[in-house]
Amino acid sequence: MSAYVEVTDLRRLFDVSKPWLNRVIEREPRRFLTAVDRVGFSIAKGETFAIVGESGSGKSTVARMVVGLLPPSAGEVRITGISMTDPREAAARRRLRSRIQMIFQDPYASMNPRWRVGKIIAEPIRAFNLIQGEGAIRARVGELLGLVGLHPDDSKKYPHEFSGGQRQRVAIARALASQAEFLVGDEPTSALDVSVQAQILNLMRDLQDRLGLTYLFISHNLAVVRHMATRVGVMYLGRLVEVAAARDLFARPRHPYTRMLLDAVPDLAHVGRARVPVSGEIPNPIDPPPGCTFNPRCPLANDRCRAEVPPLLDGVACHAVQEGRA
Repeated sequence: MSAYVEVTDLRRLFDVSKPWLNRVIEREPRRFLTAVDRVGFSIAKGETFAIVGESGSGKSTVARMVVGLLPPSAGEVRITGISMTDPREAAARRRLRSRIQMIFQDPYASMNPRWRVGKIIAEPIRAFNLIQGEGAIRARVGELLGLVGLHPDDSKKYPHEFSGGQRQRVAIARALASQAEFLVGDEPTSALDVSVQAQILNLMRDLQDRLGLTYLFISHNLAVVRHMATRVGVMYLGRLVEVAAARDLFARPRHPYTRMLLDAVPDLAHVGRARVPVSGEIPNPIDPPPGCTFNPRCPLANDRCRAEVPPLLDGVACHAVQEGRA
């Protein structure tokens, strides 16, 4: 399978400096937060690539750069070979726009509460001029509502008249309205009850099989990722520390951080087994530790880990693994 999405050396810095006058008076330099640092991965057509990690690891920033909501400070995103940043490819990028959509964490905050659901779902159809005539648009909206498990008559309701799970179904219908092929889900089920989460995840998998969709799935919930992902990238403090097929990652995690995350997940098959809880916290991203940023929390860290940033080799960025100490 050829790469549908290609992400290369993606970086994103945020200026978190104090105002100019404060810096002059206090003699402080400008300060930058590196939210994403040299991240690279590819996604084949029809697969689900998941990015996992604790809050503050840079997952959502990557998602927003991939769909073009946030410009990268460096690096490149290519979707079907078209650059999302190169000004020379602006015309091709406009034609690509309708095929890329995002499903946000909060389905209520991402909708206009004053619009009926029918208008919300029809908006991408009108924006991209996909169907002519109001009758045909209404028919397509009813078809999309049926596709996500709602009734065509629901188009007359407002977002507040739906439950959280139903609102997320509306958000998925809106994403599909533009004939999207690539969907980015930024924690799309984390605001929902567990039973409803399963329904939405199953719906997303069914739609992927029926429509040949490609997903970038952002989550901190490893149980959700295990259910959804073909391949998984584990992020820590802005960097990918491990990339592997989902089956391999859950059976044989290699990076100490991945092991720590998986060890914290309840598993009935290992009741009574001694567990190592996730210890410590993510360091301050404005002033990260030198070397491997995970070294203050890592039981395998040595002097090299505290001085030298490990490259991502053979799917893992860890000196201990590469030296055979892990």
